[in-house]
Amino acid sequence: MTFSVSCVQLRIYRKPCWAVRRRITTATLVRFLLMGWTRWRLLASGNEWYSDSFDYDGPTCYELGTGGPRGGRIQPHYVGETSNERARMAQYASHGSHLSKIIDWHLREGWCLYYRGYKVGSKKEAVEMQNRMLARYRYDWNEKLNLYD
Repeated sequence: MTFSVSCVQLRIYRKPCWAVRRRITTATLVRFLLMGWTRWRLLASGNEWYSDSFDYDGPTCYELGTGGPRGGRIQPHYVGETSNERARMAQYASHGSHLSKIIDWHLREGWCLYYRGYKVGSKKEAVEMQNRMLARYRYDWNEKLNLYD
């Protein structure tokens, strides 16, 4: 679904001072205000995988986390980036990718695997966002990529 929104429709009559100082275009500002992290979505529980609920085929920065079956107190463990969200989540569902051992262990222990994503405009933006997240937070499943170790 595509739609167009202007600053006026969002009731933004002047750009915020931080947007002016950084020379952010109106289109980028509108995209920034409309986008954000998705809610946490259940990806796996026990032996069941739920990758059919992912419908976005574009570039994404995403987090994987574990939590209880009702979604309370989800703990993020991994940040990654991909050029195609649906294909990447299907990889986790089919064989767990490079995280298969640790994901399988958490699922056997009774945890559920959750996912949330942040839609970006390009693969390059996804990589940049991932690097910013790694510089700011410690993700225990990103052993090789944690930047502040």
